[in-house]
Amino acid sequence: MFTNRRANTLGVRRERQPWPKDALFKILALDGGGIRGLYTAEFLRLCELTFGRGAKLASYFDMISGTSTGGIIALGLGLGISTPDIVGFYEGDGRKIFPPLTDGWFGKKLRFIRAARRPTLNHDELEAALKRRFGKRVLGDAATRLVIPAFMMPKTEIAVFKTDHHRDFRHDHATPVWQVARATSAAPTYLKGLEHSESGKIFIDGGLWANNPTMIALVDAISAYDISLDQIRILSIGTGNVAFELNAEEALSGWFAWREVIKAAMYLTTDNATAQAKLLLGPDRCIRIEPTGAEASIEMDDYDAALAQLPIRALQDFEASHEALRQFFATSVQPREKHYSA
Repeated sequence: MFTNRRANTLGVRRERQPWPKDALFKILALDGGGIRGLYTAEFLRLCELTFGRGAKLASYFDMISGTSTGGIIALGLGLGISTPDIVGFYEGDGRKIFPPLTDGWFGKKLRFIRAARRPTLNHDELEAALKRRFGKRVLGDAATRLVIPAFMMPKTEIAVFKTDHHRDFRHDHATPVWQVARATSAAPTYLKGLEHSESGKIFIDGGLWANNPTMIALVDAISAYDISLDQIRILSIGTGNVAFELNAEEALSGWFAWREVIKAAMYLTTDNATAQAKLLLGPDRCIRIEPTGAEASIEMDDYDAALAQLPIRALQDFEASHEALRQFFATSVQPREKHYSA
């Protein structure tokens, strides 16, 4: 898990594994977004209920990629956890992970001051929930190819956790799933990073560079398998991506106006990933689903608003995209390769 990722980067083009020329390669990509992951979980529950024919949702996708809260869902799906159980994680454990927000002007100001000195959420609650849900299972136990972005510190370094679906992916399969989930979801200002005292490494939320992991999965697929772009289909599900705005005066001023620049970066990377994938594949081969309007503006830690609004919005968006979704569930997929795990 805590290897030197940059030093271990392959120095030559990866040898691509064979893939049937008449078979699609279907990717499910899941954005970050904190408690807004309830939207994703409920949307997928509706897909599994409507199209699954009694099978688990992961059995219809060749690869699942997820960042932050999307990474937690991706890991659950890969391990064969049902979508109702994943929804239950957000509805049940979500209340402990995301306690009620402080009300009023004073409460919000106090919360802002505290956030300047320490994360606003208790990471122990998230860790306990992840350990309870995933137990002692490791990444190599997943039956589906998984690609999970994270960010490593103190020397800045990209980390992408992968199942051992290619013989070059030899470092991650023995990593406990709860640690991968914790690493990808350690959102700055919200949660403390995942520390590893032996190596001195700290993992931070993968959303800092790949909140929408669509392109991460696409690059992994075309570099690991002998497939054409025409064979690839992507279902990308977001949690809401409201543009971050700075007026002219703020944009030309100093640090204080730019204190939330992370939000701007996450918006741009999220939007750009979908645009790039559609340019490569064509818009009909990359389906993007995400809430808009008021539901997209729900704060990442606002459990009450998420519980009240997002399941309803997920149903509305599912009904609106019903026909476009059928292509992903026409046939199930074969189990992945396991080069190092049992």
